Amino acid sequence: MNISATILAAGSSERMESVNKLLLPYKGEALIKIVSKTLIDSLLDPVFVVTGFEHNKVAKSIPKSLDKIIYNKDWRKGISRSIYKAISSLPRHIDGNMIVLGDMPLITVKTLNELKSVFLSNNGEKIIYAEYFGKQANPVIFPKKYFKEMLLLKGDNGCKDIISQNRKNTIGVSVDSSEVIFDCDTKGDYSDLVSKISTNV
Repeated sequence: MNISATILAAGSSERMESVNKLLLPYKGEALIKIVSKTLIDSLLDPVFVVTGFEHNKVAKSIPKSLDKIIYNKDWRKGISRSIYKAISSLPRHIDGNMIVLGDMPLITVKTLNELKSVFLSNNGEKIIYAEYFGKQANPVIFPKKYFKEMLLLKGDNGCKDIISQNRKNTIGVSVDSSEVIFDCDTKGDYSDLVSKISTNV
């Protein structure tokens, strides 16, 4: 089965007070570069990044080995437009698509592969999401049968409604690491991230 990945990287980082969080450095590299490299190393194929706000700056930080950068000119209309751009660009042979947030630099190849393994073991029929101590987290893999619904999403609520309306067809994969709930939305989050370097977390 063929599983692709979409990295959502179009937002304006409003809660960062005019700083583009995706370009903030962590261990010497921009957050979006770290996330992109992790997805490439996971062997998901293809891997797309959907950009929007400060497209040119973000694009320069994305590894050239990544399959495709998609510019979402309608990024102000919410995350649904980025999802639309990605799903409508997927090759027909794709059986599932993993949605990954561009500001989750702690996510690991190990976790991505665990999600992928559960998806494959369920014949690509179930929505698979990371779970941290019972809390739904990210990333999430959506089977092909939900792509049409994903194309109809509106606003900034992402795919939450699809998950909530199809609970019987979802599987949460327990991950014993905060990597699946940590995203860098505020300056406080970034400070916490940087502090992890000195504590070797």
